[in-house]
Amino acid sequence: MESSLPMLTRYISSTFALLTVLSTSAQLSILTQFDPSNTAGTCGIAYNAPDGEIMVIGCSASVIDRYTEAGTFLSSANVVGEGANDVDIDMAPADLVMNGTFVAQGQLLLVNGEVGVAEVYAIDEVTNEVIDTLVSGFGVSHVVGGSYHSQRGTFFLVQDIQPGGFDRNRIAEIDATTGDTLRTFSLDPYFNVNYGDLDISQVSGNLFLVSSEESGIAEFTPDGMFIAEHPLPSGVSGLSGIALDNDLEGAWVCNTSGVVYKLGNFPMGTFGNIGTPDLHVHPNPTSDVLLVTCDRASTNDVIAIVDAAGRTLLRERITNALMRLDVSPLPAGPYIMRLEASGKSRRFMKD
Repeated sequence: MESSLPMLTRYISSTFALLTVLSTSAQLSILTQFDPSNTAGTCGIAYNAPDGEIMVIGCSASVIDRYTEAGTFLSSANVVGEGANDVDIDMAPADLVMNGTFVAQGQLLLVNGEVGVAEVYAIDEVTNEVIDTLVSGFGVSHVVGGSYHSQRGTFFLVQDIQPGGFDRNRIAEIDATTGDTLRTFSLDPYFNVNYGDLDISQVSGNLFLVSSEESGIAEFTPDGMFIAEHPLPSGVSGLSGIALDNDLEGAWVCNTSGVVYKLGNFPMGTFGNIGTPDLHVHPNPTSDVLLVTCDRASTNDVIAIVDAAGRTLLRERITNALMRLDVSPLPAGPYIMRLEASGKSRRFMKD
């Protein structure tokens, strides 16, 4: 049985996110748009914020195309796995462990849900080689989107309305190490996903969904509570993909006609000028003592050390902005330091 503390924490987090969004009445706006010249009707989109690049994948396409934010074509890379209409691309928002393999922040993630259960591919951004593949336990040949939830350390996948009965129009939370389905919830009666996608706010932790059948972007908590449907700006319709720009409160979206839009006034769940907590580790690599700086983190937050197999080896409640952790008992190798409340993470090596 799950302890009451994590359940209470998730309930408080979800309720706070709900109150935050309900107090925000900003209307989504179009900041810019372009028609990707080398890509036909699009089924997925990703945003590489550090390089200012938009990546899109056409339905059943054999390549992923890259563009500047102004819409200038840059290059193409071959798609791994089978061709698919039910497909999505995303960027790893934080360091993570997938199927027991370390995947660094900023690597490309590809979700293929065309046949049977969905597979998640981690792809090296430089070489286009597959780092590892996670075979999930979710999907009936119609998983159209997915993203990694850095605060929970899991993947969320969405299946469209095509399957009948229990399986239709459903979201699943997936264990990033095993691929097991941890929980699912239905989007009925709030939202219908046909061509569509989901992405996750790295601020509030909420899920944002788009669909070619809907005239808004739906927001749910990760536990399945419907928050709101945010109306699309006039002229935007048929959305098939979404990629959030968490830093600038914006979202890149694409539709089945192949148009890419940048939307502003997006409800990420930011709280004034408080800012998202920062996490830093030093020295890196280390042998004995790790100095951990947690700027702007609450004393109720917890930092955790996760090994390459996804096991949590240490959890410490934050007592001040600078903490000293004895890591001498840890075996040599790569680890992830994670700030649990915000999902911020940093990779470090133990000598």
